[in-house]
Amino acid sequence: MKKKKFCIAMLSLFFTLLFAAPSFAASVNETEPNNSSSEAQLIQRNNEDPSKVVNGNRNGQYVAVGTFSDSNDEDWYKVYLPASDKTILGINTSKISVASDFDIYDENLNLVKSISYVKDPSYLGPTPYYIDIPNTGYYYIRVHSNASSGEYRFYIGGPDYSVDTYTYNATNALTITPTITSVQTTYDFSNIDSIPTEAIVYHVTLDGTRTNFPSSEERSIKLASDSSWITTPEYTYDTDVPVSSSKHLKNPWIFKLDGSVSKYTGSYKLVPQITFRYIYPVLPN
Repeated sequence: MKKKKFCIAMLSLFFTLLFAAPSFAASVNETEPNNSSSEAQLIQRNNEDPSKVVNGNRNGQYVAVGTFSDSNDEDWYKVYLPASDKTILGINTSKISVASDFDIYDENLNLVKSISYVKDPSYLGPTPYYIDIPNTGYYYIRVHSNASSGEYRFYIGGPDYSVDTYTYNATNALTITPTITSVQTTYDFSNIDSIPTEAIVYHVTLDGTRTNFPSSEERSIKLASDSSWITTPEYTYDTDVPVSSSKHLKNPWIFKLDGSVSKYTGSYKLVPQITFRYIYPVLPN
């Protein structure tokens, strides 16, 4: 019986550890009393690093989480912000069907902006709004609603980031012959509506459909405006791209195929399939 209990305990511990994945985002719960500017709860500005987000690390993400106890409840927060006309206030609520008001004040309690928030279904997560922060310093956020109860979440500062993929299937083959050992073609993704405007590539896979095989092969890609190539390792043909290099996906890209074949093996053809992994800031429409 003891052995059975021990096994059950170990299984329980295993599943606890399995599903207790570490959270890299900092969620700050509301602390009462925070019912006035003099009681405002100090929070940190959102400051995500996209080069870390692609690896699942959201150490710079700061989300305030609060609740309404009745229709007269209001909550105050205080945050230090740098001057910027592109400051983002991202808002989400749970089980609140009426509008929630978020008022931004400077440290002298002059109103900077007032937002009446209702969930925008075009955003899966928080709805972002631009806030023009005229001067570096402390600012107040006043949150109130006519809802009798419910939870809200918000961040303010830099944008939140999301990741996604885009795959392009070419229709024409690139051909290597005994006399042609390097070929290039350009693919223009500038007008692909499904790709966010600010999408930055952080990984690329240069796959495709082959006809025949070369004795050696190299697949590379670059922005048409760049001088240097992103070269992928042979056989895997995929590689990371530093986020800091700011390779915007919505541009013309040049694909290059290098290789060699003999007159006995015949031509080698590749119909490229290109997969980009990208990260983008979630910005207001």
